[in-house]
Amino acid sequence: MIAKLSGQVIHRGVGFVILDCGNVGYKVMLPEDVARGQSGLVTFFTHEAIRDDQHELFGFLSMDALELFWRLISVSGVGPRSGQKIAFAAPVAKVKEHVMNGNIAFLTDIPGIGKKTAQKIILELKGILVEEPGGSGADQDAVEALVSLGYARRQAEEVVSMIDAESSEERVAKALRMIGR
Repeated sequence: MIAKLSGQVIHRGVGFVILDCGNVGYKVMLPEDVARGQSGLVTFFTHEAIRDDQHELFGFLSMDALELFWRLISVSGVGPRSGQKIAFAAPVAKVKEHVMNGNIAFLTDIPGIGKKTAQKIILELKGILVEEPGGSGADQDAVEALVSLGYARRQAEEVVSMIDAESSEERVAKALRMIGR
């Protein structure tokens, strides 16, 4: 599987770019507005979709976006095109937040995503996205300490990410003071 491509954009089309990587041109599928903004040297994280009649490379600007896409296409009824639309609908953290909060309206506002598909995505991914380790830049030791004290993981990650400290112990102490207010 082709997971990453770096090269020169030599052509931009409607919903794709052609990327020259070592004198080989790869057609990388991207949302139309993203494809228009690509030029020069770029790196895409890719998913290769192989069907009987075609091979397609779906491009993403970050590994986080690609991993979200993989989670999305694991849901029955969500194909690569729909999964890519969802992954690019907002920053990755925001998409995950909408799914975790059960925001059906966010998903149904994306062209091609109906109410039943949105409900299925939320039902199947709500718990999985919450449990992803290292999803935030927060000190995971401090987050785990707060979770073991009974605080919600999401709340712990938010508080710890706002704290600047030298060690995990200091972060936990400052977080407890912040939460206690």
